[in-house]
Amino acid sequence: MSRRAARPPPSEDRPREPSAPVPLAATRLDADLRRILEQDGIASLYPPQALAVDPVLDGESLLLACPTASGKSLIAYLALLRAARAGRTGLYLVPLRALATEKGEELAKFEELGVRVGISIGDFDLPADRLEKLDILVATSEKADGLLRRGSPWLDRLGVVVADEVHLMRDPDRGPTLEVSLTRLRRRYPDLQIVALSATVGNSEELADWLRARHIASAFRPVPLKLGVYSDGRILFTDLSHRDIPGREEAVPRLVRTVVEDGGQALVFVNSRRASQQLAENLVPTVRPLLTAAERERARLANAELGNTSDEDTEGLRQLSGLIPSGVAFHNASLTNPERRVVERAFRDRALKVLVATPTLAAGINLPARRVIVRDTSRYDGRLGLQAPIPALEIHQMLGRAGRPRYDPAGEAVLIARTPDDEDRLLDQYLSAPPEPVESRLAAEPALRMHLLALVASGAVTGERDLEEFFAATFYGHTLPLAELTAKVSGVRAFLEEHELLEPGPGLRATSFGHLTSQLYLDPLSAIVLRGVLARAPIGVGTFPLLAAIAATPDLAPVFLRGGEEADLLTRYTDEAEELLVKPEEPPLGLDLEFFLSTLKTAEVLEAWTREVPIVELTQRFGIGAGDLRNKVEDAEWLLFAAGRLAVAFQRRLGRPIDDLSFRVRYGVKEELLDLVRLRGIGRVRARMLYRAGFPDRESIRQAPIDRLEQALRSRSLAEMVASQLARRTEREESTADREGRTAPETATGPARRPIPRRLEDFPGSAEP
Repeated sequence: MSRRAARPPPSEDRPREPSAPVPLAATRLDADLRRILEQDGIASLYPPQALAVDPVLDGESLLLACPTASGKSLIAYLALLRAARAGRTGLYLVPLRALATEKGEELAKFEELGVRVGISIGDFDLPADRLEKLDILVATSEKADGLLRRGSPWLDRLGVVVADEVHLMRDPDRGPTLEVSLTRLRRRYPDLQIVALSATVGNSEELADWLRARHIASAFRPVPLKLGVYSDGRILFTDLSHRDIPGREEAVPRLVRTVVEDGGQALVFVNSRRASQQLAENLVPTVRPLLTAAERERARLANAELGNTSDEDTEGLRQLSGLIPSGVAFHNASLTNPERRVVERAFRDRALKVLVATPTLAAGINLPARRVIVRDTSRYDGRLGLQAPIPALEIHQMLGRAGRPRYDPAGEAVLIARTPDDEDRLLDQYLSAPPEPVESRLAAEPALRMHLLALVASGAVTGERDLEEFFAATFYGHTLPLAELTAKVSGVRAFLEEHELLEPGPGLRATSFGHLTSQLYLDPLSAIVLRGVLARAPIGVGTFPLLAAIAATPDLAPVFLRGGEEADLLTRYTDEAEELLVKPEEPPLGLDLEFFLSTLKTAEVLEAWTREVPIVELTQRFGIGAGDLRNKVEDAEWLLFAAGRLAVAFQRRLGRPIDDLSFRVRYGVKEELLDLVRLRGIGRVRARMLYRAGFPDRESIRQAPIDRLEQALRSRSLAEMVASQLARRTEREESTADREGRTAPETATGPARRPIPRRLEDFPGSAEP
């Protein structure tokens, strides 16, 4: 009988959770696994791990719902290793890129067993030859969806799928893709082992029933957790004990000071980026005097590491460099990935005493602290246009970060009450109430557009019955009446047929346009807009109209308008209305004027980037962070790449100009630097240095003495690296020319161009590597 058909045993027949940790020697783990775990400081399994290990090793599907830091990931790793040793592949799904990196690093310790681990977090294809060599792939659910759309042969050996943070199916943006991916994988591979990891949620048993998995729930924590509310100099805990917090400061500085004085760290959650930066600066006078000489040295080294992350200045770099020497930092989406990694590592290494973060940090990144302080329990909701309460599940995720194993005897998680009534509300609404249940978000029209087309284009559904059975197998179909979803699916299908993505009539077949849209991972609405843009664009179309066109698509979230910006943007709109390729009032978008102006602002951000405006100046001018800029650049490059592929199908004359603009957006350069940035290690800053020194292209560098290169780049080692790249390229070209009896091709600006890369894994940082 397949695992899908097998039911877990009734709860009364299942083993009970051990009352204490279980030594590794008392488990079924073999000597090699025990040795690797012991080298990592793991001598025993926590009670929920001990309860889950036998089912996992037997290949049974399970859902493990436990608090943060209770060891859920290890059970997932054991499932992946079991599959790899049996000659099967394993897929580890994560909601965030940063979490993929963390899990990949943790799994790498098992590579000495002959297991090959890879990470795929880019928006384009991982080459098939690289993928086929992997036993375990750590990826976002979007990447898994892409593998399913293309029918990757790697999936045919799939033995196990791990769904980390599976409760995030309730997220409106990422949830539908995770739900559809799990549904497709379970239908396509009936014997697949599913290991789902979840925070404690209100309906984890319902999730387990949908996955036909054993349900293991536990309240165990390796470090005891005390939950409480701070008010007027005292923390009242839910166990009715209390702790007095001496001092005269305001709530957050007082809570921070006392935990640092006791040798611990503090993690403070606030509701906005600006608040995280401001509070971090305000905490410097509190924390700096408490650092020992050794702690100041660790902080200095962390700050030196931060300085090596970029050759181009950013606002985040400037702010952090003034905070980290004092043992304080902030963490939010305005930081670049290298900056975030330095901050996270410094906090783990205890070089930082306090970290002020936005709630995104709580979504899986492993950064515990002795005391977690949640200052804000509401935040701005863009969909509602007002401040709204943060869901209890997210607050519990933040609170669960309290208590660091091996360092803290207990963790304290504290909400801050501003009034006596607020104290009762926080206790009732967050600390005493269970987290909200997970609900499907699949019925949202943008999600249905994407996934209905992908299901048809990939052949996952071929007719009406297939379609009905698929949606019945989703979590939505498992928990809610299908009538409403069926009506929405019918409307989306009519939309896709109207715009020539699906063939009309009986049966379900994608058109060539539909296949290409699905392969490019575009929202069908974006593809429709881009096809119209290509039909409308004149020969010699300018940069800004193309950037404004991709900025108007639903796949590129706009930059928000600040007060007073509307007038200038409206002037630009009226001045350039004739050249713009997307009009706000036209179908299928039908944008209101304010939203359309925000898309024009996004296009201006990208235009300034391609004109080589320095990052600090750009972020200050438009009111965005370097991390925001990086996200916009990545999305814009992907959309331009997609537009270039659509141009090949519909308007070939526009293919080269769009590809060139895609490269310019990728590197943030003017057109004259396109040849130089193709060199590894040469981004926009160093390319401009070379250009100003009289090196307009690679051929001019190839013929230059090394001393001149060193003078231009201000680095001997970098000059030698660049020269060696060109020397190897010359050798390859000469070898090819000798074999083929011809001269290696060159253009007026140097060697023939290579095609645009198809992978964002190779995407450079905000500045030079």
